[in-house]
Parts: sequence; C-alpha cells; structure tokens
Amino acid sequence: MAHTLTAPEALAWYFKRRPAFVKNICHHVFFANRNRGIDRKFHAKYALDAMADPIRVNAFLLQHADALALDTTTREALENDAAEMHAYNARMLFCLANPWA
Repeated sequence: MAHTLTAPEALAWYFKRRPAFVKNICHHVFFANRNRGIDRKFHAKYALDAMADPIRVNAFLLQHADALALDTTTREALENDAAEMHAYNARMLFCLANPWA
C-alpha cells in the first residue's frame, strides 16, 4: 500500500535515500551502456524501475519548491537530478528498444 507523504516528508525521504538510488541507477546505466543483448535489456529495465519513484518524488518537490522554501543549492540539486534522470530514462528506453545497437 502506498503512503502519501507531505512535501517536507518527501524532501527528507528523497535526500535520505538519494545516495542509494543514485548508486543503483548509475550501476545499471553503466552496464546497460556497456553490454549488448539480453544483458543490456536487463540493466535498462532495472535502471528504469530504479528511477520511477525518485522521478515522481523529484517532480513533486519541484512543483512544491516555493511552499518548501528551498534554498538555491537544494533547488539546483533537484533540477540537476531531474535533468539527469530524464536523460538516463531516454537512454534506457533506447537500450530496451535497440538491445544490439
């Protein structure tokens, strides 16, 4: 069952778990880019799965950034994460569609 978080709870959740999900995402993106065939598809799928929740929470936090009164550094970190995850998302979708490319 999903738990609904308030904006401050979501911010705490995001930055508490950020090191772990960044490591997991980068691991799978690296191997999806390096491998071909079924291994590429495996890592691309896991990277997409690992990005699903962080992308949703990041979008929520950016949408409520003014209400949270985020400092410049935190806002920039969220915006950079969003840009990176969307770029990785597009690359992983390409890897799934073209496992031998």
